[in-house]
Amino acid sequence: MGRWGHTFLRDSALDGWVRIDSKRVYSSDYFGVYIDEVRLPNGERISYDWFEAPDFCVVVPLRDEKLVMIENYRYPADGWFLEFPAGHLEKGEDAQDAAKRELEEETGYTPKELFYLQWYYPTSRSNQRAYVFVARVDKKGKTKREQSELQRVKIVSKDYLKRKILSGEVKHGATLVAFALALSRGFF
Repeated sequence: MGRWGHTFLRDSALDGWVRIDSKRVYSSDYFGVYIDEVRLPNGERISYDWFEAPDFCVVVPLRDEKLVMIENYRYPADGWFLEFPAGHLEKGEDAQDAAKRELEEETGYTPKELFYLQWYYPTSRSNQRAYVFVARVDKKGKTKREQSELQRVKIVSKDYLKRKILSGEVKHGATLVAFALALSRGFF
């Protein structure tokens, strides 16, 4: 069982992968890196590297007919990204509570209605889950950003976001998935 309560590789005859050994080779407050020795269904042994990270939520905030988004500076990519509010779940925190908290911290808006859409695995080499919500918001308060977050709130139309996605300008994976899920559920 991992630090955040998930099991990535299971010792299960059903899937045929058997974990022989697991070594944590790096650990921080944000993620842990593991190298596992695994026996495959054909009997071959391999090393399998993977990382464990806390789950996160992403929120599609709707204000009237507009979307509340953030322009977020991402240090590793050295650029600004148009994104929906998102953030990690605190240890023991429910995804719905995290969605409300992240929405308020990053935009200042509080949800009057919150709809859970679904969760997904954002990457194949991790057990991290992403929980997607849509929020109907009304009043704006103050943001409570973390020291490392460089962000600007941006109110956009749904058509504006669609154009930015179709032109390839939206690069944030969780935003693209959340938009597709909200669209498929009839929110746009």
